Parts: sequence; structure tokens; C-alpha cells
Amino acid sequence: MPDCPGKTVSGTIYIAPGNSGCRVYAIPYLMRPGQSPRDIDYRYQQDWRLAAQLDHRLNIVTLDTPFRHLRRDIEGQMGGTFFEAQWRA
Repeated sequence: MPDCPGKTVSGTIYIAPGNSGCRVYAIPYLMRPGQSPRDIDYRYQQDWRLAAQLDHRLNIVTLDTPFRHLRRDIEGQMGGTFFEAQWRA
């Protein structure tokens, strides 16, 4: 992760399935063992931040600045994929 001022957030990156593309969310907390972002109740999804969008070929269309260092980890991932990551708030 690049050096820059700001708080470091440890959380989960979630590639949400979509019809013609995928939205990529930054979840500001880690999943418990056996838990998936799909299990999270809607009311708790209000803290999620849209970090990127993928097109139908899973190429990045938009990518928010704090997540640019994760480009290789995000691009090409199928909907439903999630992984732990760190980013600057």
C-alpha cells in the first residue's frame, strides 16, 4: 500500500455479482470465518463504499483513488469473490 497520510482501514473487498458488470464494494470490517458478504443484512450494508465497477469482461471501468493499489487484485475477479485488504480512509 502506498505511503500517504490518513487512517488505514482493514476490511473486505467484495465483488458483487451483476447483470452486465459488477460493483466492487469496500466493507470497513473483516468477515468472520465462514461468513460471506452475501450473509450481511441490508441494514449493515449502509457502511459499504463503492470502490470500483467492472464491465461485462471484468475489466475495471471506474476505480476510486484509495483502491488503486488493489487494481490487480480486483480486475478479472468473478462476482461473488471477496478478500481481505487495507486502504487509506
